[in-house]
Amino acid sequence: MKKIIFIAICVLLLGCSKQLDKFPLDAPSTGTFLKTEAELRAAIAGCFSPLSFRFGENPFAIWFDMYSDIAANRDATPHSYWGTPTAGNVNTIWNNMYTVIARCNFVLDNIDRVTGTSEVVINQSKGEAKFLRAYAYSLLSQFYGDVPLVTTTLELSDAYVSRDAKSLVVDFILSELTEAAGLLPATNAPNTMAISGGAANALASRVALYNERWSEAIAAAEAVMALEGTQFELNPDYEGITHRAGKTSKEIIWAIQFNYNDVIHETPVSFRSRMSGGYSNRMPVQALIDSYLSIDGLPIDESPLYNPAKPFENRDPRLAMSIALPGSVYYGYQFETHKDSLMCWNYNVSPAVRVPNLDATHTFASFAGYCWRKYADPTEEHATRSDINPIILRYAEVLLNYAEAKLEANQLDATAYEAINKLRRRVGMPEVAAGLSSDAFRTVVRTERKIELAGEGLRYFDIIRWRIAEDVLSGPCYGRIPRGFLAAAPAIDENGTPDYSNVSNADQMRVIQTRIFDPGANYLWPIPDIEIQTNDNLVPNPGY
Repeated sequence: MKKIIFIAICVLLLGCSKQLDKFPLDAPSTGTFLKTEAELRAAIAGCFSPLSFRFGENPFAIWFDMYSDIAANRDATPHSYWGTPTAGNVNTIWNNMYTVIARCNFVLDNIDRVTGTSEVVINQSKGEAKFLRAYAYSLLSQFYGDVPLVTTTLELSDAYVSRDAKSLVVDFILSELTEAAGLLPATNAPNTMAISGGAANALASRVALYNERWSEAIAAAEAVMALEGTQFELNPDYEGITHRAGKTSKEIIWAIQFNYNDVIHETPVSFRSRMSGGYSNRMPVQALIDSYLSIDGLPIDESPLYNPAKPFENRDPRLAMSIALPGSVYYGYQFETHKDSLMCWNYNVSPAVRVPNLDATHTFASFAGYCWRKYADPTEEHATRSDINPIILRYAEVLLNYAEAKLEANQLDATAYEAINKLRRRVGMPEVAAGLSSDAFRTVVRTERKIELAGEGLRYFDIIRWRIAEDVLSGPCYGRIPRGFLAAAPAIDENGTPDYSNVSNADQMRVIQTRIFDPGANYLWPIPDIEIQTNDNLVPNPGY
């Protein structure tokens, strides 16, 4: 048995015996692979492929909001996904990201073997591998902190690596992205696998911002902003960005590719209402709804336009564009989650008819009373088939990165205001007037990030880096009052977070789940248990 195991290891990992060192006749070998341009393209495709993984029906990037305070998964709490070293998400993200890294390392280690192709193809392939490796490390370092920095293909004898300081990993990421930006083409082709130099700079702006490297974040964002109007621009239709119509938008800088003929996901079935054939099990929550400003640009606890009896009127248009609200039309049905609304209108037939309202009566209708419009496109008729590309980077985020970095670098100026105001003008919101204090502008930026990027998987990283997760991820997570609305606006704090303690009927809100966040441990995820067990050089994160 020992001999069999040894031979298996040699074949799979080392090729350590001359007797076993034979090249297959019907498939590539690591001893010869990457000799042709076709093989190089196949290898790059292999670097991309682990990024199509999903949690349940949802691509991983969308799923990240389930870890945060603005969304809920009916089936489990955020802590259950990342609070223990054996949690499935903890292992899946670690494994998939290191798979990406290993494949990129192999390409970069062996790309000099390729013959018969142009320098342009070689450089673009190097740039793509460096970008994808940097992206994988950006997620690993944000979730786990210190992680092994592996930049070459390892032999088995070298496989028991230790963790490297997060600062060194971030240094590497930013260096790689600088190199990648110089190797990748300038052209932005959002609905393809191609990665542009602008994508490298956009990712660098995020990584630098998340790690408080303000000057680097500013410089990287400026490199993208310099291409506004040619390669990148805000999409006039905010709602369409996360629908099929937005797949070719120049606002999208990089997205994971899906298509009906190859790889699909099933996000609509988990987002859609019961009336439209969905499960409504992943939903926006009340704390997000109440964070949207009134149409005058003021938070709802300050605006004279806010009416608690009609809470969805006179609000930032992005609220109704991002979220299916009670009283709206959703997938051709009247969407109403008031528990006494036993019948609703079906507008999918002419004339419209009244039908039993599952969104009010079904046991597992949306626990929050709301559904997502983002990534739920009525033009996709089948609830379990979607080819909408989950957005990883878009131009609006770069503008927000720039504004925040300028603020925190004590360089607040007209360009930072303009970055925010471009987003507001797009949806008809009033511009932010110049002359705010740093604290006031910080509130603007944090609220704008929460509203603009809701449902796109970035909120969790914000509440972690701002060190507010212990405030917003502890205690009850609320949905709407099942038979009414709040009697008054909640108090909105400097981070755009609602506090319901002074609302007289707040106890009538539905508690979707009670959440736990341990500030002594949960600002980092645990290193997967299987990694700790099999590698003595890896040490756990504090608190696990």
